[in-house]
Amino acid sequence: MISRSFRVFGTEKDLDNIFNEFQKNNIVNYYRCGKSDSNKITDITKTDNFGFSLSGSHIGNQYLAIKGDETVRLDNYKLINQKSNETSIVIDLGGLYAENIILPTTVSTIWYENESSKKIYNNLKSIIKKYSVSIVNGYMILKNAYDKKEQLKICDYKCSKSKRI
Repeated sequence: MISRSFRVFGTEKDLDNIFNEFQKNNIVNYYRCGKSDSNKITDITKTDNFGFSLSGSHIGNQYLAIKGDETVRLDNYKLINQKSNETSIVIDLGGLYAENIILPTTVSTIWYENESSKKIYNNLKSIIKKYSVSIVNGYMILKNAYDKKEQLKICDYKCSKSKRI
């Protein structure tokens, strides 16, 4: 398995633009990771609290994205995860947390050598790069988040170490 990942900071508006373009160019379905009863989602921008982090972490906000013609597979515990789905990427949705803290959206795959996974991953990454206006410590920063750099602090996973964009 070859894994790949990248992180991007964006507001709800930034993420909405990216995922609308991604969904227009790719037929994918999303499933909430960790749930066995997760319903198929065809538009991630319509999920509850899209672009916002209610807990300050990715817990409960992680989605498996697979090609639209693929069937999602459950693991031995009847849960949805990437290890059981070789043609997938995982999206940990970030976004605004509290008034002035923004968490990253992380896109990753452990199946980079799989052509379907690689294509989905690279297509989303190229769209994000197109909308990115800056890179800070290896993180891509999207336009709307960058325009609010005086008000926002970026926070990876430990918000005690947040800093200005």
